[in-house]
Amino acid sequence: MPVIAPDASPFKKNDSGSSTQQKSETKKAHAMDHISKGPAIPEEMPPKASKEEIDARMKELNKK
Repeated sequence: MPVIAPDASPFKKNDSGSSTQQKSETKKAHAMDHISKGPAIPEEMPPKASKEEIDARMKELNKK
């Protein structure tokens, strides 16, 4: 059987320093990052359109 050196790896080592730079820039997500207080609802909404206006707009856009 062949003898494999303990420091040998099938993956190439990146000695350029970019891998250490990427590790310092990325952060792991915490549980608090995924907690939401619900949907964001804007304070000023446009006026509600009637069903007829919506249907007319839909027909106008789908003419082609």
